[in-house]
Amino acid sequence: MAEPPRVVVDTAPLHSLVARVMDGVGTPELLLPPGGSPHDVTLRPSDARRLSQADLVVWTGPAFLPWFSDSLAALAPEAEALAVLELEGWERLPLRQDPAFETEHEEEEEEEEGDDHGHGHDALDAAQADPHAWLDPVVAASWMERLAETLAETDPENAGTYRENATVAIEADTAMSERIAARLAPLSGRPYLVPHDAYQYFERRFDVPASGALALSDASAPGPARIAELRDKVEIGGIVCVLSDPETPADLVALLREDSSAATAPTDPDGLMLTPGPDLYPALIEGLAVALEDCLG
Repeated sequence: MAEPPRVVVDTAPLHSLVARVMDGVGTPELLLPPGGSPHDVTLRPSDARRLSQADLVVWTGPAFLPWFSDSLAALAPEAEALAVLELEGWERLPLRQDPAFETEHEEEEEEEEGDDHGHGHDALDAAQADPHAWLDPVVAASWMERLAETLAETDPENAGTYRENATVAIEADTAMSERIAARLAPLSGRPYLVPHDAYQYFERRFDVPASGALALSDASAPGPARIAELRDKVEIGGIVCVLSDPETPADLVALLREDSSAATAPTDPDGLMLTPGPDLYPALIEGLAVALEDCLG
């Protein structure tokens, strides 16, 4: 039997999706180690070697990891590259700039009053869109379908396995999503803040819109004006929960909760604290649901 294709994947959530599609055939390699932020990485010699030997590199895309484009071109010029954020067939959501999300809420209301609700998002290109799209299991399903076809073209001998694995994974995620939607439905509308603006796709899929974010989508440090605005929101807006995550300093979360009754719960939208592998993606989505239940309940 032929050797399975050598596949390298950039981040843990995407690696988990690929591992599920490749189950029983081969094991993809995770490029970025768990525990560290994907926004600030220096590739090691071993990483360069893995890229140079890859048949297929699956990565999130330049909208999420702009630094990786040059590394890919230099180290894996012969490998096929698949940037999932640049694929078609899923709805992109625009980046949010307002720390309290007020502008975005107003735009959504205007869309609902118009005749073309939702169509504006379809026209977004990857550079304009929020890159954290893996937090929507429907988007992940679209990516797994495409991954299965890409792997089937690269390795026709195992095409049936790839496609069947994708189908099984999508069915499991659909059932998981239905359970999560039922659990979170009673919590919809309760005001909460996210540590950095990485949760929009999860918010939209499960109808649990956040009231604001401490930091922008790249987890950059917020300025004094942003902190002051959000503290005001906690004080006068009845915020009941301020989520935390590994990329946001705990003291900033504590500062927002100071002198308030707001609860908190840890989240991990990039899977930095989870064990890499096929089980990581369902654990990541389930973990976000549990955090919201604990914090908003």
